[in-house]
Amino acid sequence: MKKSLLFSFLGLLAVTSCKKKGCTDPNANNYNADAEKDDGSCTYDVVTPVTYTVPTTYTFTDANGNSTVSYSGQTARLDMLSEMTTYLKTANDGGSSAATALDASTLTAMYDNSYTGWGDQNLVNNGKQLKSKTALGDAGVQGQFETWMNEAAAASPSTNGTYLQASTGHEWTQLIEKGLMSACFVSQMTANYLAGIDADDNTAAVDSSAGKYYTQMEHHWDEAYGYFTDATDYPTSGTNRFWGKYANNTLEAHIGTATTIANAFRTGRAAISAGVTADAIAQAAIIESAAQKMVAGMAIHYLNSTKDKVAAGEPQTKVNHYLSEAYAFIFGLQFVNNTPMNTSSVSALLTQIDTDFVGFSNSVLSINTVIDQIANAYNLTDVKDQL
Repeated sequence: MKKSLLFSFLGLLAVTSCKKKGCTDPNANNYNADAEKDDGSCTYDVVTPVTYTVPTTYTFTDANGNSTVSYSGQTARLDMLSEMTTYLKTANDGGSSAATALDASTLTAMYDNSYTGWGDQNLVNNGKQLKSKTALGDAGVQGQFETWMNEAAAASPSTNGTYLQASTGHEWTQLIEKGLMSACFVSQMTANYLAGIDADDNTAAVDSSAGKYYTQMEHHWDEAYGYFTDATDYPTSGTNRFWGKYANNTLEAHIGTATTIANAFRTGRAAISAGVTADAIAQAAIIESAAQKMVAGMAIHYLNSTKDKVAAGEPQTKVNHYLSEAYAFIFGLQFVNNTPMNTSSVSALLTQIDTDFVGFSNSVLSINTVIDQIANAYNLTDVKDQL
């Protein structure tokens, strides 16, 4: 019996020792599919990390020195909203000039760019519009903006010696301007271009023969940037309107919005040009998070301003002006990609204000309740009182 056990052991040892040795790692250069035992012989390619330089301005060129940056369509839309806002404000009665009646068809034509009276004639029939880019084409949201435009025209001009406002206190100019800053600009920036950047081609120029020296990925990244600012040297320039203005002038000191977004855009674009897509995707996530806080921060800022105006004894029309801005930014929370507050949550907040717009503005408790809900959702609790 002892002999039998000995022979069995020796047989097993022989089988074990006869296992074919080699590299068993499928990721190695010399992987051996027949090897049953790894012998430590695996070899691998040495991967040299791709390095790239992040420029101090949003300026990028190809190997031949051709600019690969293009976001003229976004600049056109910023210009359209600028002219629309200027037109809306002509219905205000600020004392320096007589308020004028607004025309509903003019406003809606500006919105879908069937308008031919632009101060900048380059906007006429340029194929760009605000409406089609609002809320990723959501007809209900587009209709809400057109309703506000029609209501503003029907109520104009202002007869209260100041801002054109509804009897409830809502100020249409603020709802339209600040609302489109999120429903159009931030929505396109985060939920359209940056959200789909990883699926874009980054291997060849779109059409060099037509002067389009950029890849699809580069171009879409640029278009996202153009909805934030059209200044290549932001925040040195480009701080005079829309998100470029508020990110720098209102939010930078408290949450670093301007530098965070600008640095992430430049870093991500440099990574794309160097072919390091993973770095660009990481920067897109940084921009998205910063954009969420940007819209939320402005909502909190104007809610705080509303309290300040009431405490200072300002006229109700002035209080309504600031609360309308807060209302518009709250409305805009739903349009940032992956926003912590969805449409239902936003509607609940707006309902608290709509129930009694004037009464809400004069209730510190009510305002603080909404501030807390927004601050908690967007991790702004530590700075909510400073915004």
